[in-house]
Amino acid sequence: MKHFTPFFFLLFFCFSLGYGQAIPPQQIDTITISAARIESTQNKLPKAVSKIQFTPIDDIKPQQSIQESLQSVAGVFVQNATNFAQDARISIRGFGSRAAFGLRGIKLIVDGFPETTPDGQGQLDNLNLGIIDQIEILKGSSSSLYGNASGGVVDIQTLSFDSFDIDSISQSAMKAKIAIGAFGFQNYQATAALGDSIASYIFHGNYITSDGYRANSDYQQINTNFKGEFKLNDNAKLTAIVNYADAPEANDAGGLTLDEVNEDRRQARSRNTDFKSGESVSQFKAGTHLEWNNSKSTTVNGYAFYSNRKFLGLLPFESGGIVDLNRNYLGQGTNLTYRKSNNTLQAGYDFGYQNDDRKRFNNLQGERGEQSLGQKEQFTNIGFYLLDHLTYRNWFFNAGLRYDYNLLRADDYFLENGDDSGSINLASWNPSVGVSYAFAKAITLYTNFSTSFETPVLSELSARPDGSDGFNDNLKPQTATTIELGAKGVMNALRYDITLFSSSTEDDLVPFEVEQFPERTFYRNAGSTIRNGLEVALEYPLTKSFSSSLTYTLSDFQYDNFVTDGTNFKGKFLPGIPKHKTTFGVNYTDKSGFNASLNSYLVGEQYADDANETRVDGYEFISFDASYQMHLRTAQIKPYVSVQNVLNQEYTDNVRINAFGGRYYEPAPTIAVYAGVILMF
Repeated sequence: MKHFTPFFFLLFFCFSLGYGQAIPPQQIDTITISAARIESTQNKLPKAVSKIQFTPIDDIKPQQSIQESLQSVAGVFVQNATNFAQDARISIRGFGSRAAFGLRGIKLIVDGFPETTPDGQGQLDNLNLGIIDQIEILKGSSSSLYGNASGGVVDIQTLSFDSFDIDSISQSAMKAKIAIGAFGFQNYQATAALGDSIASYIFHGNYITSDGYRANSDYQQINTNFKGEFKLNDNAKLTAIVNYADAPEANDAGGLTLDEVNEDRRQARSRNTDFKSGESVSQFKAGTHLEWNNSKSTTVNGYAFYSNRKFLGLLPFESGGIVDLNRNYLGQGTNLTYRKSNNTLQAGYDFGYQNDDRKRFNNLQGERGEQSLGQKEQFTNIGFYLLDHLTYRNWFFNAGLRYDYNLLRADDYFLENGDDSGSINLASWNPSVGVSYAFAKAITLYTNFSTSFETPVLSELSARPDGSDGFNDNLKPQTATTIELGAKGVMNALRYDITLFSSSTEDDLVPFEVEQFPERTFYRNAGSTIRNGLEVALEYPLTKSFSSSLTYTLSDFQYDNFVTDGTNFKGKFLPGIPKHKTTFGVNYTDKSGFNASLNSYLVGEQYADDANETRVDGYEFISFDASYQMHLRTAQIKPYVSVQNVLNQEYTDNVRINAFGGRYYEPAPTIAVYAGVILMF
């Protein structure tokens, strides 16, 4: 906060409103949202929702982490953008902040297929940022829509045939991207689109590598993706996807103490180097989606997919410090949508089955030692839901109800220390109801009530602090209820969305570490929390070339009842989440081919532990991106430059919550410059 303050941005924004009054008002209710399962317009939907439409500006960013796209969304906070062994940690209103790696508590959907496994765990390492077309974010409890682990929803759509500037003769287009940058970064992408109105195909390949900012943080990854869309007849459309990702190396520098950060922020924790901490991952996924419009009033949607993920992880300790996981995940779902007059009704089901073959071995300085665990873990889910959207004059009502049945089972086949097999049954009902009222085109008020539940994921259940096998029977599902009150609309070309919310949770799943297994994360239930917040999002076109945006997030999240080891944490703030976050951005697009953007993120301080004894300083992060597009016969050439952390600030990229020994800190890179060229023909 040394250079700018949120007040500066507010003053600038107010000045901009006066400067840009000549801009004609824009039409509202043109932004559609499909993540709510029944398609609706953004303003009409009585729920806090954000939509990101990717532009040429997004194409010239480093595209190393989803953080580049989500950090400017009110209510969303992303950490761990530069530890590729742990993946980006996304939290929406605090849901997901507890994740030691990957995503927790948030439903991730890509091209209509759930990327989140039935137990609630999700990864982004098989998603290439270069082919994202748009992202929709539903904030708050959403289990009436998507069941387990739906404290928020991130719905991603990748590029389709219509997204390209297709050559009218060859019915094809190609795009290539080459980029280099700080810390040995290299990124090579190639995308091809071909087809016609009957059948179209998108092929994409990507290779990315980096030495990393810190020691022992290098990584490399290959990602390929195929997407085909086929018009079967006038009423039916089939979409098929095939994705393969191979990340043979992603090393983990580990958490540091504050003294170690001050001594050398680029060092790795010595144990992480000694035990060669890191991971390798490969994942294959294939799926099909069918949309059939039986009539003007009836639509049937169905999907089916299969995914296999192989994971090998080395942790910085000996006993059970090597994890060998083979995961098979398949799912299928169907829904029927019926429209009559001003009412839309949808009924459907989702089925998911996850089978994890988990082995643990002793880590002997990076070499595989004796086996210490072997068990098969299954998670079976079946969910049934009923949704209704009703319009009456200026009123809009929506309601939902979902029932989920979950069966968890562990079969212990490493019997040298006894048989720890067992099973758990978890079922949940989740309702939601919302209403909005449009006073005029300029303002819509809305309110809603919703619920969510979150089971422990299989890796959390199998992590027992006493070192034994089987499931940790002491862990319970986390539940939440959310109430929202908001206003959104467009006034004189100013698009705004303001939301007040209050969420109460029970049995929060809280991470912690123990001395015997340093940097291995275990979980326990907190009693309850109260999460009150404010989210503000403003967008305004300053001129025909300049556009601006401003967001502010207030997160007042506290434990209401949490007693462990004789300590009462009532009134303490939830760690890993800043109370204040402000973002400001300006984009410039010119007909001559010049594009530029300046974005600033002001992140307040956060706590690293449940006791609130350690504060992690806030920071300001500024990025600048610019490109110039030139035409050469039938080709387009776009050189670009991207500067991250313009102010060269030293801050913490990831806070390891409740880490043992005060190793809370993962330092972020200082100023970093990237450059590249994009070819389109």
